[in-house]
Amino acid sequence: MHRIIALAAAVSFFAGPLLAGPGFRPSAVDWTDCGKGVLCATMTVPADWHHPGGPTTLVNLAKIPAKGAGEGTLIVNLGSGVGTATTHATPRMPVYDELTAHFDVVVMDSRGVGQPDNGTLIPCPVPQPAPTDLVKATSEADWDAHARKVAAYDASCRKAAGLLYDGLTSWQTAHDLEALRVAVGAPKLHYIGNSYGATYGQAYAELFPTHVRSMVLDSTPDHTRPRLEDWLRDRAITQEQQLFRFRDWCDARASCPLRGQDAVRIWDDLVAHPPVSVGVLDAGLLTSLLTPPTWPKLASALAKARDGDPGGFLTTIAPPPPESAGYLMNETLCHDYLPEVPSYQQFQPIERRLKAIAPHIGWTEGRLELGRCLGLSHGPSYPPALLKATGMPPALVVVGRLDSNSPSLGAANVAAQLPGARALWHGDGHAAYFLHGNTCVNGYVIRYLADDTLPPPGVTCPAEMMSHVG
Repeated sequence: MHRIIALAAAVSFFAGPLLAGPGFRPSAVDWTDCGKGVLCATMTVPADWHHPGGPTTLVNLAKIPAKGAGEGTLIVNLGSGVGTATTHATPRMPVYDELTAHFDVVVMDSRGVGQPDNGTLIPCPVPQPAPTDLVKATSEADWDAHARKVAAYDASCRKAAGLLYDGLTSWQTAHDLEALRVAVGAPKLHYIGNSYGATYGQAYAELFPTHVRSMVLDSTPDHTRPRLEDWLRDRAITQEQQLFRFRDWCDARASCPLRGQDAVRIWDDLVAHPPVSVGVLDAGLLTSLLTPPTWPKLASALAKARDGDPGGFLTTIAPPPPESAGYLMNETLCHDYLPEVPSYQQFQPIERRLKAIAPHIGWTEGRLELGRCLGLSHGPSYPPALLKATGMPPALVVVGRLDSNSPSLGAANVAAQLPGARALWHGDGHAAYFLHGNTCVNGYVIRYLADDTLPPPGVTCPAEMMSHVG
């Protein structure tokens, strides 16, 4: 079981946004050199900020110092993953070169998802079942069988996390962000939240809006939809649009093996009449299938499958096999977005409506998202709600038109609820700024962070990622 330190630091805390009161006195972060110009550390935080005087846990950190004097500290969360603070800092991504011209950059991992060698990674002994398994379910019995597998994963996570389990929400991580801001001596928060890190940014904006100096949210999940069906609808529409964008991309390239053959029709035919009985095409119905970098492989696999050879799906773009352990990140996602999962019977009318608006592939988003969380036990929750961030300065929300992981509909909805925020649209997909280095987006992000200059209203950035695809 993960080590939970029995006594919290000898400080007093306050209710509400728990770091807002003058009684909080966090100790400074103790950095050590971990090679290649990166410093590493852990930060001690309460396992559950509702009980800040109780047991504590550790959060993984990595720091890339500014090249010169610097203008303060920029805190980054890259979203899901294991040990992202260290693995994304070594080797260093090119975007850090621009950021460290102005800031010390501190990358913070999500709680429970860090490094195995310093107590910040908590693996769950039972692997998480593939969410795509629920896409293939044909009966309520299949639905219940998947729920039992998820329940076993959840039980193993609860046992492994111990008292930390009650702290697995974005509300808790927002308090970790505030603790880190105070620990590094930053008067106000400079923050970049990538992917799920943008969910943490929304929680921080709600809890500590006046503590923000600048906030960049990239590839933003929408945590502001109180009604589950509205959230699923946005995802279904986006995935459906992505299939047609894939077809249009294919038709515009002489090298595409499906050019001029209507890739959407071929997809429909293969799903209806798969060339093999193992349902490999159903297993391929997941968000990553239609991310732009996968399009050349998808076109090749579809062409082969149409001719009776499913090998491309089996060997090239099929979902990876389950890992040897599950991880706590999925628990946080479920506690934030799906604390109440509809039953099989309750979901049937929702699914019919999703199929009406996204009949080719988008409707599967409903089962894919429910497949992550169906069967989880009652636990902590931070359910979606309209965003209130009174007093927060304008944020910059980076929105990708080809982002099927964090749909642009949702990101634009979040931007509209942040006071004075500017949505910067670009033609690329998920994480185009931080992980793929869209140079146009990068220029606007740096100007915003360095001198508070937002992009002009209506400005957009062209696609750069797709120029290297196909």
